[in-house]
Amino acid sequence: MERICLDTNVLIDHKRAKASEKAKTVLFRLAAGHYQLAISTITAYELLRGDNQNEDQYWLQMFENLQVLPLDLGVCQTAANVYKNLKRRSLLIEPEDLFIAATALCHGLKLATSNLKHFSRVDGLQLLREADLSEAGGG
Repeated sequence: MERICLDTNVLIDHKRAKASEKAKTVLFRLAAGHYQLAISTITAYELLRGDNQNEDQYWLQMFENLQVLPLDLGVCQTAANVYKNLKRRSLLIEPEDLFIAATALCHGLKLATSNLKHFSRVDGLQLLREADLSEAGGG
């Protein structure tokens, strides 16, 4: 079973989708495709930093079904290398995105995201695209 790292926007898109549209979300399609789903601790932080306590409970319940990958020294070293590479090329991305990318790289995982503009700048990062879900029978 392939493990996939989810970007924050994949989870937000699922939460915001109307009930009748949930089955079309990337999150639903990945779960139905029997992928093992993981997130970075940075994604958990991004989702929990809001002011809405009800939303916090929603996310905490969601995290119970996901593997939460730690921000450890290996991820920090990878993030620093990615940062230096992007800075040298004048292509910096948001710090949170940098750490999410580094988490996926460090664990050798594809990243499911709709933010291809930023994440495609990261050398070596494999992105899961909509077409990949269709080809794998997830859509």
